[in-house]
Amino acid sequence: MEIPGIASKQMKASHLHLFLLSLVMLIVPCKDLPARDLEVCDAVEFQHALDAAGAGDTVVLAQGNWKDLCMRIQRGGSETAPLVIRAKTPGGTTLDASSLLEINAPHVVVEGLFFHGGSLKGGSVIRFNSHHGIVRECAVVDYNPEAFDTKYYWVYFSGEDNLLDRCYFKGKNNYEPLIGNARENSRRNTVRNCYFKNIPYYPHNGREILRIWGPENGAASDEEGAFFTISGNLFDHADGEGEEIVSLKSNHNRVLGNTVLATRGCLNIRSGGENLMEGNIVLGQGAEKANGLRISGVRNTVRKNYVVGCGYGIKVSTGEFIDAALTAEYKPFFKSRKDGDTNPPVKIAMYQQVKNLNLSDNVMVGNIGPDLEIGYWYKKSWPKMQMVLLPEECLIANNSMIRPRGGASIIGAVQDKSAPLEGFSFKPNIFRDNTLLGGKNDYAPAERGFKTGTIPSNWSEAQELKGLKILKPADVGPGWVVALRNAGKFPMEDDLSCERPDGH
Repeated sequence: MEIPGIASKQMKASHLHLFLLSLVMLIVPCKDLPARDLEVCDAVEFQHALDAAGAGDTVVLAQGNWKDLCMRIQRGGSETAPLVIRAKTPGGTTLDASSLLEINAPHVVVEGLFFHGGSLKGGSVIRFNSHHGIVRECAVVDYNPEAFDTKYYWVYFSGEDNLLDRCYFKGKNNYEPLIGNARENSRRNTVRNCYFKNIPYYPHNGREILRIWGPENGAASDEEGAFFTISGNLFDHADGEGEEIVSLKSNHNRVLGNTVLATRGCLNIRSGGENLMEGNIVLGQGAEKANGLRISGVRNTVRKNYVVGCGYGIKVSTGEFIDAALTAEYKPFFKSRKDGDTNPPVKIAMYQQVKNLNLSDNVMVGNIGPDLEIGYWYKKSWPKMQMVLLPEECLIANNSMIRPRGGASIIGAVQDKSAPLEGFSFKPNIFRDNTLLGGKNDYAPAERGFKTGTIPSNWSEAQELKGLKILKPADVGPGWVVALRNAGKFPMEDDLSCERPDGH
């Protein structure tokens, strides 16, 4: 039994202890103190603990519901002794109302927190604002504002060498992507082994699950880049805007070994160069507008991906010519060089020409539309847009297309030679050692690079997918979420009340 007055005295004593500890920290160098666990029960204790903590220390949040806890971490640790902030029981510390996490110091590790049912007025729920931060085994569920147009990310990277690992996200229904990477000073960040579940669809551009900007603003010829890694994640009915699941708008990124299940949209190299998409598995499973991959930019590599049962397989886009106006109706797009730049904006291509693409060893099975389209969007919105730069010098090799329904598997744009386009010429693409079973090749430049045939009588889709590492819910996200799900104590992930009935 708790005796009235005793609990209050104990809390005051705890506050006094942390306060005195913070004074000691001012006198004794951090390196001379042993690592400690600082347990806290409320926001005041938490702040005192942060003021007192140093490299190697752990701040432990008590189990229970925490409201309006704004965790702005201003002190960090070191490479060998990070500052750790964790829930006493993973998943047992629930943060709601306007709670948020902002890491503003290096070498900080945050573990086991559960953001549930709160909302913000802007910014982001989790923000990396420094370098070498780690957030792992955390979850954000239904953290939505009342109005759709209230903009904020759930995770935002504005720093370098940060890691989001084994986290869980469900139900984001407002404007802005779920995860974003800043244009400036934001490199070598990673999202891996995370689970994105039941993100409602609304047809508003700018609701990607991940949008990766970089310092070069997507200029494909630039040596700069975001160097972002997206690996081993599961996207499960994670619709968002319904066009792009992952949108790379920078150079030198990697999208590796992810699984996409019944999700609207595609994996997209929207702009940039030297990007790698490898080993991803996209299973449409009959979902409306579930698609494969879309490619723009230069010197990108797309290999060993599987696209099964989708609206289309892989689309290689046309680029926009911006060097001169070909007609009086042309309306170029201007954009600032970087955030906050007061200089006049520069003219940029809405879509970059594809050059030197390596498209190899991909497998496409049972798709409804084309498995491969070369020159997607040729002359789109002509003449207001000048989408006339066809892909060139691409290697398209060792890809397999299997079409049980038959129909056109390979299609492409044919160059318009009439004025004012008669002066354009493009170097040929190389098609080599590709296989097409059960469908038609309707793109003449690719005819010699495909061996065609019928589907063997003993073939099955299940056999085709055998041996692939298709990620399952148990493979990704926090261990505590997996345990609750297995025990039937995590019904919130199938609660679709996050869907807005009016679409906004």
